[in-house]
Amino acid sequence: MITTTRLRALRLKHGVSLMELERHCSFSNQYLSRLELGAAKQTPYNEKVVGAALTAIIESRKNCVAGLEQSVELHRGHLLDTLEVEFE
Repeated sequence: MITTTRLRALRLKHGVSLMELERHCSFSNQYLSRLELGAAKQTPYNEKVVGAALTAIIESRKNCVAGLEQSVELHRGHLLDTLEVEFE
């Protein structure tokens, strides 16, 4: 058994990368890693920022999944049809 923060356990369990977390908050991924490992000070501000970032990720993923659901329903019965697309 290892000792870690709940943030790290949740992040790993739910497939949230440090980079994704960084995109949704004002902290660098290095600082987030230090927070996770207990090497940076736990403050109410840090807790608030990380909590808000996780909430933003949850909302972002809800929107993404909702978009996927709409697309699947729109194309049901034609999901294996071939088409030409451009990928970013």
